[in-house]
Amino acid sequence: MTKRELFLANLRGEHTARTPIWIMRQAGRYLPEYREYKKKFTFEQLCRTPKAAAEVTAQPIEILDLDAAIIFSDILLILEPLGVNLNFDPGPTIAPVLERPEQVEGYRAFDPAKHLWFVAEALIETRKRIGPDVPLLGFCGAPFTLFCYLCGIKGAKDFHKAVKFAISYPEVTEKLLDLLTGVSLEYLRMQIKAGADAVQIFDTWAGELASEEFCLLSYPYIKRITDELSRDGTYTSVYIKGTYHLLDHLAGLKSNVISVDWRTPLAEAARRLAPKTIQGNLDPHLILGPKDFVVRKARAMLEEMSGYPGYIFNLGHGILPETPVENVRALVETVHAFERKKR
Repeated sequence: MTKRELFLANLRGEHTARTPIWIMRQAGRYLPEYREYKKKFTFEQLCRTPKAAAEVTAQPIEILDLDAAIIFSDILLILEPLGVNLNFDPGPTIAPVLERPEQVEGYRAFDPAKHLWFVAEALIETRKRIGPDVPLLGFCGAPFTLFCYLCGIKGAKDFHKAVKFAISYPEVTEKLLDLLTGVSLEYLRMQIKAGADAVQIFDTWAGELASEEFCLLSYPYIKRITDELSRDGTYTSVYIKGTYHLLDHLAGLKSNVISVDWRTPLAEAARRLAPKTIQGNLDPHLILGPKDFVVRKARAMLEEMSGYPGYIFNLGHGILPETPVENVRALVETVHAFERKKR
C-alpha cells in the first residue's frame, strides 16, 4: 500500500495492518530546517508564496517520513478578503475588531479562487514536490472559530467577547456565521479542486461552549459544510479542542473523521463515535519528555486502538515548538513498526 492508499483506506473506516500518522502543525518551528528556511520570509510571505509554502509543507514528510502532508497556511487568511485588516506580529491581529452589529454589514462574500489563489497554487506545487503517493490535506477554520477571532480573541481570557456579542446580537451573529460558512465551503472546494485528498475543519474555540450553545453557534454551520462536501464525495475531518462533552453531537456529522483532543479517552471516543474514523490524540506536552516514555505512550495508544477500523495517529493539539525532533522521529518509527490486529 502507498501512503495515500493507506490513509484513504482509514478515512473510509477500513482496518489496515499499519496505522498512518501525521501531526497537527507538523510544518513549523520545532524543525531546524523550517527555522532556517523561514529566515527568508515573514510568516505572511511564507503563506502567500506558493513555492515557499510547498517547501515547508514537504519538509516533515521528507525529514520524518510522516504519512500525510497538510498544506502550510493559516485559518485566518480567509478573513482579510471579508473586509478586515490582518497582520501577524508575530500572532494574528485583526482590525477593526467586531464590536458593533452594524459592522457585519461591511463584510462581503468573495470568491476564494480569486482572493486566496495562492493556497490553491501551494497545493499544486506541493503535489509536484511530494508526488502522487503521499496524501495531501487542506483545511479551514470553522465558522464559529473565525467569528471568535473577528471578535478580537487572542486567548482564553478574551473568549467572553465572542459570547457576549453572540447573545447580544443573535440575528446578526447568525447572518455572519452563514456568511463565513458559505465562503469556507467554497474555500475547501477550491482546495479539493487543487489536489487536496481530504480537508480538515478546525474549531479551536467551540469546545469552550456548553452543549446547548455549541448546538446554536457551531454545530449547524459545521454540519452544513460536512453535509455539502459529503454530497460532493469529499473526505472531511473535524477537530474541536475540547471534544469530550460534544462527542454525541459530533457522531451525527457526515464527516468521515473526528479528530479528538488529548483530554478525550480513546476508548470512550471509539464507543461513542463508531463507525467514524478516529484521529488523535497524544498530548503534545508528553513528547517533550524522555524518548522511551514517548515510545511507551504511543504503543499503549496503538494497542488500545488496534482493533478499531479507521484510526489515524495524531496529537490531541498542535505540536509545540520546543519538541525535540528525535522524539518525533521515535514516535513515527513506533507507529510505523506497530502491526494492528483485527479483533
